[in-house]
Amino acid sequence: MIIGSARARAATTVGVLAAYVWVGAAGSPGAQDRSTAEHPAAAATVLALGSGDTDTASAAFPPDFETAMRYSPIREPGVSGERLSDPQGSCSSPVPLPALFEPACRTHDLGYDLLRFARDSGGELGPDARRALDRNLTRDLREACATEPDAAPGCVIAAEVASVAVRINSWRQQYRAPSPESPLPILLGLGTAATAGAAGLRVRS
Repeated sequence: MIIGSARARAATTVGVLAAYVWVGAAGSPGAQDRSTAEHPAAAATVLALGSGDTDTASAAFPPDFETAMRYSPIREPGVSGERLSDPQGSCSSPVPLPALFEPACRTHDLGYDLLRFARDSGGELGPDARRALDRNLTRDLREACATEPDAAPGCVIAAEVASVAVRINSWRQQYRAPSPESPLPILLGLGTAATAGAAGLRVRS
């Protein structure tokens, strides 16, 4: 039988990840200027995406997003029904992640592009928007592991480590629209944490 619970092992790997990111991360940006109003359509869409409400997200979607970002979202099947997604989105990781995570990552990528779109349109969204998208990703990854009967024992660990990597990066960027920066500290932490998690999956003979 597998020693310990997946959640306990995930907590250990998350601690390793956090330590690496804390040591290697660059300084975070300054405080966000909230003197301008949020982009209303982007805000409504992100709010709906963050709560898993695909129909409301579709209805609120900014009509000029396609022109600005050069693609249109798609609707695809997800664990809890249809979801809006970036058709070219994917899970970015230095270590392999379960293929069943891909739909969740595509939806998360779309959400981040909405944050960028709002910023570039002069109506950057507040920190709660990025927090909601990150929470939705965590929920989707956990549900993917719970509903897939053939998922490997390490699925929960992969979900928790990936989720924490995303949240730490959001914290470092003060929950603003994602900005270009070197991903090396987080990638190193994620790779080390995933390795530690795999080592924890020992079986009793």
